Amino acid sequence: MSRLLIRLFDAGDFFYRNGMGADSSLITNEWLEKNIRKGPLGKHYPKFEYIMEGDTPAFLGLLNNGLASHQSPSWGGWGGRYVYRQPNGETSPIWTQGGGGGSLTSQDEVVGVDGKIYVSDQATIWRWRDAFQLDFAARMDWTIKPYNKANHHPAIIVNGVKSNEPLYANVALGKTLKLDASDSSDPDGNELKYRWIIYPEAGYEPGQSMASLTLDKTQGDRVTLTPLKTCRGDWHNKTPSCAFGVAHLILEVTDNGSPALTRYRRIVVRVSEK
Repeated sequence: MSRLLIRLFDAGDFFYRNGMGADSSLITNEWLEKNIRKGPLGKHYPKFEYIMEGDTPAFLGLLNNGLASHQSPSWGGWGGRYVYRQPNGETSPIWTQGGGGGSLTSQDEVVGVDGKIYVSDQATIWRWRDAFQLDFAARMDWTIKPYNKANHHPAIIVNGVKSNEPLYANVALGKTLKLDASDSSDPDGNELKYRWIIYPEAGYEPGQSMASLTLDKTQGDRVTLTPLKTCRGDWHNKTPSCAFGVAHLILEVTDNGSPALTRYRRIVVRVSEK
């Protein structure tokens, strides 16, 4: 199943009216007809009347795309981001959506297709939609095209390390961390575009101190990271005291092939006072 023939989604934008800010152009029957329902296998992909399949987290979090969200539901990825809490009616804490108050919420703050900022549980999934839908289209190409006629994912190298696994780094306040992805490559010889994303919500679990970071830029194959605080302020804007905290940075690398394909590298940064 590594080359996929089944894909699970969570795309009820129209039916549930809960996808404000999302780009819905890649989840229509028209787009599916052109990009997915092709070849002897793709033609079996069903047309939908209301929404596509559900249970997204059960599948998309397992893809080895570099987000490594299988390591913790709190990290966020193509299957969404979740928090460990005990909802009403449950006998023990579970990984789920919701929460509210303090830092314990599964909502992400994301810029929508219209340029406005949206905060929602659904945004934790639709923020990645272009990438996972085009990934789906490419994998369907693989079922009907020879290797040299299809597009393939970039290979990311950060600070000399080629891997889809997270890169862990330590940096003290007052210091900087240089990150270099210029050795990354594309198996098809396509050009690569780099985007660095500070993901402030990622990784939060009860008892975990979350640090804050800044970057000198968000585009290009090299950036310099500067830690700002070991502990971010809470929802009351009170800043707790802690010796160290953790923050997540995502490198997104996209080629210019057809369809364009994206891979990621997660950098988990431990910020200390000294």
